[in-house]
Amino acid sequence: MSGIFSKVLFWFQAKNRHGIHSPFIYEFLDRAFYASPVKHGAGRRRLLRAAKMHFSPERVWTSTPLPPDSEILRDLNSDPTLQRPPFDLFVFENPAEIVMEILSDAGQRHNGSIVYLGNLRSSAPAYARWKEISTHPSVRVALETYWEGLLFFRKEQARQHFKIRT
Repeated sequence: MSGIFSKVLFWFQAKNRHGIHSPFIYEFLDRAFYASPVKHGAGRRRLLRAAKMHFSPERVWTSTPLPPDSEILRDLNSDPTLQRPPFDLFVFENPAEIVMEILSDAGQRHNGSIVYLGNLRSSAPAYARWKEISTHPSVRVALETYWEGLLFFRKEQARQHFKIRT
């Protein structure tokens, strides 16, 4: 599917916060994703910045080392004793194979853990992997923008998949 057609199709399928009928996701979108300063930030990693701001994770696992001055890591607790499972936030620059391993290992995460995946549509295989990952049995909620996604494990939440306009 061509890039432009894919973006237009996504835009028609996606909703903004007013089309969301999940109080948990609506609150996240309203208070973080569509709020300043996240709303006016760069497009990529916007979902990650909103998750960091709204959920305040302490134990963060990254697939690749982020620069020490990265705005994403700023203000996170850098205490090395906290950087062990279970993690509050997993950060993946793309939908990698290792994500499925983490989803299958309940000892790595807890009910409130979040998985961030970037570059969902960097290639056809990456998007196919995202679709496979987002339907994993342990995932209760998938939240997707065109370029990035979040996964939630909240057992009290109905299984849902949201496409969000940026």
